[in-house]
Amino acid sequence: MSITKGNQGGNMKKVLIVMFLMAFAAPSFALTGVSFGIKGGLLTDYDQPSFSAPGEDNTNMALGGLTVKFTSLPMVNVIVSGEYAWKTNSFTSYDETIDLKTHDLLFSASAVYPFELPFATPYLGGGLATHSIGFDLDYPASWALADEAEAFSTTETRMGYHLIAGFDVGLPTLPLKLNAEYRLNWIDMPEETAKVNSFALGLLFSLP
Repeated sequence: MSITKGNQGGNMKKVLIVMFLMAFAAPSFALTGVSFGIKGGLLTDYDQPSFSAPGEDNTNMALGGLTVKFTSLPMVNVIVSGEYAWKTNSFTSYDETIDLKTHDLLFSASAVYPFELPFATPYLGGGLATHSIGFDLDYPASWALADEAEAFSTTETRMGYHLIAGFDVGLPTLPLKLNAEYRLNWIDMPEETAKVNSFALGLLFSLP
């Protein structure tokens, strides 16, 4: 596990500016065609040296999030998402239990090209993201000094990018769509660019 403190201000500002423009320029085109949704799934392959301690199993992390989708822009759709992935591993040492939680709070903006079919709308595209990667360590009270907390946390925000593929399926007579989505994510870590996968199923509510 190799999260290091560093100055990511310049890169983060660029990513946030792009995400801001994609998210808030979209409504100027999209008087209609806005959907809001929820999703759940898995973030996989997180058990890499950049993210995990030795012996920590982060192969599959639970994932949940919210989505706003704009579908009335010329040529492309825009998807803005906020997601949270997490997993807690427990270890035993000297008959005491230690809990180590790994979590990733990410915000992303994606531009996708839709393929309109009679029964579904597949789409392909890519985008940018910010990943707030953190670790929470809870250890026994007997291990702490008199003036020391019984937990330790650290978080660092890194930039990333991704490819995305998915499809929407409308439900008859309802303003709802089922959504399935896969993302191949690259995250810029200090020693390497880590690659992880995410799979999610969701439900979209379309405004009239």
